[in-house]
Amino acid sequence: MKLDGKSIQIAMMHLVEEYKLDPYQVLEVIRNGIKSGFKRDYPEFRKAEILVNIENDGTVSIYKALLVVDEIENEDTQIKLADAQKERADIEVGEQMLINITPDKLELSRVAAQVAAQTIKQGIKNIEREKFYDKFQDKEGALLKAKVLRIHEDSIILDIEGTNVVLPSESQVPNKLYEQGEEIFVFLKKIGKDAGGVLLDITQSSPEYVEALLRTYIAELEEGSVVIDKIARIPGKKTKILISSTVEGLDPIGVMVGERGDRIATLTSLLDGEKVDFVQNTQEPTELLIRLFAPAKVESVSFPAEGEAVVRIQEDQKPLAIGKGAVNIKLVSQLSGYRVKVI
Repeated sequence: MKLDGKSIQIAMMHLVEEYKLDPYQVLEVIRNGIKSGFKRDYPEFRKAEILVNIENDGTVSIYKALLVVDEIENEDTQIKLADAQKERADIEVGEQMLINITPDKLELSRVAAQVAAQTIKQGIKNIEREKFYDKFQDKEGALLKAKVLRIHEDSIILDIEGTNVVLPSESQVPNKLYEQGEEIFVFLKKIGKDAGGVLLDITQSSPEYVEALLRTYIAELEEGSVVIDKIARIPGKKTKILISSTVEGLDPIGVMVGERGDRIATLTSLLDGEKVDFVQNTQEPTELLIRLFAPAKVESVSFPAEGEAVVRIQEDQKPLAIGKGAVNIKLVSQLSGYRVKVI
């Protein structure tokens, strides 16, 4: 592989256009690729500090960088002051000296060219990973619009702002039928990095997803006049939300339900029909349990042991209180903090 100026320029233009990258980033990636290929062909320089310079016309020069020292400890990276001053009289200890080691015929062998290509490929991948991270790092804890691209086994492949992201089965709403081309919202719980790249932890099944949806269209939540204290959710079945007001005389349930029930209807639609209950919070445990079980009529509440609550409900009200599949009583327990038993 001949490293002529025209070939270098063509390679740079191709990478800039294909990957929409900054030319200076591409230049650095190509430098590193040439460096790795050069060291493969010239093993005597593998431990040396090599610098690659690429002129505007694509001409490549290769230098060995040496640190000027009084006493040499590493011949691969250091040069004695007396020897350096033979080349440049005014050089001092601590400065770097560049020695041109460009071969008369600068070419890379087939194996070295493969090494260079792999280094460039990895460099491009690293740049794209950083671009991806920068794109989403300020969106942690926010709703993102997504489009369903395809369904692969248990996972859903989404397009989020031009990037393919996996919505795993545990983050989906159970029994929801996702359709190709469908536009949905997801909640970005966390963004992180590992050796494999950037990870977006997205979900539709968490309580945070419900809260994020509400904040998109209920101004009182952003203003702070209504506060969401706690959410308990069994995704696809039911969500209970404890709310309170910071403004005297303001009915938080009325705010959340909306005139003629328009706000709760919007949320139910966004949750594909999932049932939602809003409950006004209180610090009094007995009253809290009465409110959480409503509209089932509570006859009495007792607390036989720490963390336990026994709620007496009329026989014909028990199915309503417990809920299908014990969904309602599970949510009551989560919100109240008690292990609740209905008798």
